[in-house]
Parts: sequence; C-alpha cells; structure tokens
Amino acid sequence: MLSAYSDDDRPSPVVGALGAIAIFIFVAALALVFTRDSESELPEATRIGPGKIVFASDRKDDFDIYAMNADGSARTRLTDSRSVDSYPSWSPDGSRIAFESDRDGNTEIYVMNADGTNQIRLTDSPDADAFPKWSPDGSKITFSSYRDRNFEIYVMDPDGRNQTRLTRDPASDLSSAYSADGSKIVFNSLRGENGDIWVMNADGGNPVRLTEDPAFDELPVWSPDGSKIAFQRTRTEARGFDVWVMNADGTDERQVTRTKTEANAPAWSPDSSKLVFQSNRSGGSKILVVNADGAGLAQISGGGSGFGDYVPQWQRVEPPLATTTTTAPPAPPTTRRPTTPTTRRR
Repeated sequence: MLSAYSDDDRPSPVVGALGAIAIFIFVAALALVFTRDSESELPEATRIGPGKIVFASDRKDDFDIYAMNADGSARTRLTDSRSVDSYPSWSPDGSRIAFESDRDGNTEIYVMNADGTNQIRLTDSPDADAFPKWSPDGSKITFSSYRDRNFEIYVMDPDGRNQTRLTRDPASDLSSAYSADGSKIVFNSLRGENGDIWVMNADGGNPVRLTEDPAFDELPVWSPDGSKIAFQRTRTEARGFDVWVMNADGTDERQVTRTKTEANAPAWSPDSSKLVFQSNRSGGSKILVVNADGAGLAQISGGGSGFGDYVPQWQRVEPPLATTTTTAPPAPPTTRRPTTPTTRRR
C-alpha cells in the first residue's frame, strides 16, 4: 500500500521527520521504479486536448516539479531545489502552482508562478504539511497536516494566512480536494476499519462516508463538472492499485484501469472526460491518460529504468479569444452638418 500507517491506524513517529511525501508517494514511487511487468508498451498520446500537465519527477536525480503540454510535449523543469518537491496543484486560473517540499528540512506547502518563479513558503509547522489542493475560486488551499500529532485536514488562504483546522478525529484524515462548486471537500480517512473516501462541507461539518470496501481507498479528486469522484483503490487479491470512479454521492463504483502493477494518483481532464495518472507499467513510473470509461489508454511521458514521473495534475490553459475583422458598409451621403460628438458609454 502507499501508506505507512501502523496497525492501530496511527502514523508512526517517523512521519514528522520524513514528511508526507515519504509515506504516501515518495517511498512507494521509488520502489515502483524497479518493478517490471509483462504488459505491452502503449502508444504515445496524441490529440489529448488543450492545457498543461504539471507533475513531479526524479529524472534529474532530485524530485522536482515539471510542466508539459497535455500530449507530453514541451516539458519544462520548474523547480531545482536539491530536495523533494512533489504533489503539485494548479490554481484555477493556471497562473500559480502549489506544491509540497522538504527543502527547508520539513515537508511544507509552497506556491510559485506557473513558470517556476517566485517560490514562496506558505506553511511553517513543526511537522509535515502536505497534499495541497486549490478551491475552484482560488480563494483557499486545502491540505493535510501532522502538526497536531495526527493527520488532519486544514485550509488556508493562498498567501498562507488563516490556517484553519477542519477535521478533528482520532483517525488520520489525509489527501483532500474541493467539489466543483466549492461547497464540499472530499478526503480519505482511516476512520473505518480500512481507508475509505469521505465527504464533508467546506467548513468541516457533516462528514459522510462514501466508500466502505475491504481495500484501501485514497487520493480522491472531484471531476470539474461535479458529477464524479476518482480515486485509487488497492487490490485485495494482489499487490497494487487501480483507478476507480464513482458518482459524487458514492454510488455506481466502477473500475477504470486493470493493470498488473500500479495505477494511482488520478487527476481529471478539464472537460471531465479523461483521467491522467501515474503507472509503473512495463517498468519505471510514467504518466498515462485514459478515458473515464477505461478506453483509450495511452502514454504521455515515459519513466526510464533510473527515473520516474509521478502525481500528475491537469489544468486547462485557455486559448486566446478569436478575433474577427468586419468592414462596415459605407455610410449614405448626407447634406446635414455633423453634430458635436458625444461620449458613449463603453
């Protein structure tokens, strides 16, 4: 599993030292780099759609944040901190990226411009702060923190002010994401016997359990159209994860991927028709894309034997508005004297 929880559902003391990236993504991801399977190679993705995908990669030794077009082209390195930078999240307008980093010795939340400039630390707690996600209006960032010696969901302003605890449960509450209208937050929690998906009001009220499966469910993400929630689920019969989708109320759970190894960390395309995720299919963690119904699986980026690409997030970049030039018909001749121009309200 992609977790390091002890048998009593409490994080071990090492959590605060290593940070959330170590327990949830980093350690598991490194292990996957050296795992191979017999699945055939996939075609490269083409005609995927507009926008950019941001992701974490260790292709240059350290874990850094990269961005690329949705078809995998124009890959650009955004951070170079000689540390572990991961779990990037686009702001709704595409101008900024929140991410987690242990560059200052402890996993904290940072934000930067979309081109990697102006990297600013937002949190400064004695233990790990991780898994940032923006609200749909860009006014808040939700994240998980171990500052209370238990992982809880917090929310803050985009400048790091007004950090507010939303959950108060003895069990760990981890990665979270806003609904399309910003009224709800979906998250995974250890409140039951297994890790399950829960939803609550944006102020932390009225938590409701959505999944109840013997497997471990985590990393939930709400579709942009508000109708679906994607998440990763462990396989009960064998090691590994697959991507699943359900209705926003928890009904109609459907398995999207059926890999022999790992398919995890899903994220939606802007039009809610596709999912991008990480997989170690055929060795090395790479980024794949698939239709929400499981068809059309294709590869966007390829992890090699010595590096991998992880935790992708898709954000649409709006194309420039089309401009048209029209020629007004000639004015009819007039013998009247011109009047004094008036100021028209624009």
